[in-house]
Amino acid sequence: MVGNRIGAILFMMLAWVMQLSAQDFLSTETVTLKNSRFSASVEFPIEGAPEVVSGVMQWMGEILGAKMGEGSNFHGMLQAANDAFSASNSGERHVLIERSYEDSGCVTFESMVTDKDGSTVRTADCASFSKRDGHRITMDEIFDCDMQTVKRLMWEYRDELPMEADGPEGMRPLQAGFIDGWVVVIGPARGYKGAPYMLRYEEIEEYLKTSEKGYYE
Repeated sequence: MVGNRIGAILFMMLAWVMQLSAQDFLSTETVTLKNSRFSASVEFPIEGAPEVVSGVMQWMGEILGAKMGEGSNFHGMLQAANDAFSASNSGERHVLIERSYEDSGCVTFESMVTDKDGSTVRTADCASFSKRDGHRITMDEIFDCDMQTVKRLMWEYRDELPMEADGPEGMRPLQAGFIDGWVVVIGPARGYKGAPYMLRYEEIEEYLKTSEKGYYE
């Protein structure tokens, strides 16, 4: 009997810990909209720490070019983004926003906006948000080096991105975020307003502010 009670207590404690752990992570819902000149697929946060959800939603509003309201009328939010774009642009726009990483310290969403109006221009972003207070993690909170070193790393890890710059000095680091195994830095490239530079985490760790618990704790 005593063993059964202990087992039941341990099971209840494990379930409680698992419930708390689940609450630390965001629940999301992917919503799509497709019209003649505007289409979007967005993974919205629907449940999680309020300050984190608020920070993500504010960033999404900036990407979509429309105010993100309260509640769960996500299709209406995408329609508002469609209306705002169609009222002031003659071309086409496709928006993709999705969660790409999450741990106990941060959650990351990436976006890609593709505009077509004679030519094609892409705008990428990678935004990591602190689980402590929901703020977007800055480059100064990620890198433990000067911006000249960040530029050099971007140039080293430019891969097949089409370059307009002749070397590291032409790099302009704009934003950065964490995904699994990588630091993504947003900067210039031909055909992009912001291009994703993929820096391998384990290879650049000496230039980062690291934590034993995770990328950002």
